[in-house]
Amino acid sequence: MTWTPPNPDTPEAESKSRRLWPRGFNGYALIIAVVFHLLILVAVLSWRAKAPPPKKPRSTDVSVVLQKDPPKPEPLMPPPKMPDLQPPNLPAIPELPVIEVSKVEAAPQAPPPPPPPTVAPAPPPPVAPPVAPPPPAPAASSAKVFEECEEGSDRKMVADVFRLRPGFKTVRDMRRGNKPIKTVCLAQLDVTPRKFNDGFPGLDLVEWFGLDIRFTLNIPEDGTWELMLLSDDGAILTVDGVEVINNDGIHAPEPAMATVKMAKGPRDFRVRYFQGPAPDLALMLAWRKPGVADFQYIPRRLLGRPAATASPTP
Repeated sequence: MTWTPPNPDTPEAESKSRRLWPRGFNGYALIIAVVFHLLILVAVLSWRAKAPPPKKPRSTDVSVVLQKDPPKPEPLMPPPKMPDLQPPNLPAIPELPVIEVSKVEAAPQAPPPPPPPTVAPAPPPPVAPPVAPPPPAPAASSAKVFEECEEGSDRKMVADVFRLRPGFKTVRDMRRGNKPIKTVCLAQLDVTPRKFNDGFPGLDLVEWFGLDIRFTLNIPEDGTWELMLLSDDGAILTVDGVEVINNDGIHAPEPAMATVKMAKGPRDFRVRYFQGPAPDLALMLAWRKPGVADFQYIPRRLLGRPAATASPTP
C-alpha cells in the first residue's frame, strides 16, 4: 500500500496543521526557557567567579611598649678643684725652671736715681732669718687696701689705676690709649678671692679696671726663690724688666708660679693686673725659699717705693 502525503491545500490538511501547531509551539517555548535559564546560570557563575573574595576581618597589631624609667641625668662635672687659696699655704708644685735675673739690666731707659733717704729700703740683716708667715689677709670689709700715697707712709707699692672698656682681655694693652685716673699706694698684694661686688677696699671699682703696680724688693742675699702670683683676672709679673710669671687673660682665681734666681740688693718688681667681668676678683703675691713648705707674703720691711722718675712702659 502506497502512502500519499496529504495535500496541504486541502481542508483536512489545514485542519490537521492547525491542531499540530500549538504542540510545536509549546516545545519551542520549553527549549527557549531552558536555554534562557542556562544562560542566566552561566552568567551568575561567571559573575561569582569574577567577584572579589570577601574581605578578611581587619586585624590590628598591638605592640605593648613598656615604659622605661627616664634616664638619670648625668651629674654635672664638679668645678675643677682649686688649690688652697688662703695665705700663706699653697699646694706643692712641680720643679720649675730657674729664671736668672741677677745679671739682667733694666728696660732701656735712663737708670733711675737712688731712692730718697727717707724711703730707702732697710739694709738687709747679716744673716737672713726664716721669714715668719704673714698674718691672715684682711677680709673685704676690713681696713682699706688702697690709700692715697703720702710721704713717709709704710705703703710702698705704688699703683696707677685705669678704667678699662668692657671686653678688655690683656694687661699688655692697659696703657695703650688709656691714662690713669689716679695713683694709690698699698702695703701688700693680699686681696684673697672674693665676690666682685666686694671690690678692692679703698678703690671703689668692681669691674673693668686695671692696676699697674711698681715697687722695689731688697733681696737679702743671693739665692733662688719661688714666686707665686694668684689673680682673677689677668696679671703679669716682671723683675728688673724680665717677665717671670704670665697669668694673663680672663679666668677664675688661679695661681701661677716660677722659680727665680736673684742677686742680693734691690730689685724692681712690677705687677700689671686687670679685673674684667663678674663674679670674682683676687690678687695675691707670695714667695718661698726652695725646700720651705709654705708660701709667705713678702715681708713689708723688704719693700721700697719705686724710683720717682721711673716711667713704666706699656
